[in-house]
Amino acid sequence: MFQTPLTFINNLTNQAPAKGSISYVISSEHSTDHLKYSAYSGPPSEENNRAWETLIEPTFFGATEQELIEAGESVNDSVKLAAGGYVAALGVYHEIHCLRQLRLFLYSDVYYPNLTQANIKYLQGHLGHCIETLRISVMCQADMSLYTFRWENSTDDRPATKSNAKRQCVNWDPLEKWSQNRKVSLWPVLLRTTGEAEKIHLKD
Repeated sequence: MFQTPLTFINNLTNQAPAKGSISYVISSEHSTDHLKYSAYSGPPSEENNRAWETLIEPTFFGATEQELIEAGESVNDSVKLAAGGYVAALGVYHEIHCLRQLRLFLYSDVYYPNLTQANIKYLQGHLGHCIETLRISVMCQADMSLYTFRWENSTDDRPATKSNAKRQCVNWDPLEKWSQNRKVSLWPVLLRTTGEAEKIHLKD
């Protein structure tokens, strides 16, 4: 049956495991000041390290077979949890993971003080994947918020970015609560294809 893009998107949303937690808010939050830091930005500190750890903590959850099928995922090659269900993650948490990895590399003198050439080669591959993941997501969502420009001083080399644009955003708190309620340990017991159970670290 032919579906319009809007109908298709609505169907995808209705099939998402976290569909019951999705609501929307109007936000005018933008980051236009390079020197104004949020809880997640700026040079490494105990506070922003803790904020990122808290943000990524509920990355993985146990999905049911029905949830995988509704999302169009094959259960035949999906990794099973020994406790039942399948290990899964929402796309937004993969993207948050990628942002965090880029941040760690940005401050590699703090987080990776003894990098070898082999380490650097691995990270370049990993972060290249992360950049591509974020590019795909950004272009898929295509934020239509308007940014404009202003002169801060008459002698500036170029105008500064500004924006008061409002946009529709997912209400993060209910989604995070859902993720916390469904999360699995970062050291879950997984079933290998042989049926052997093994405790495996999922956090990168």
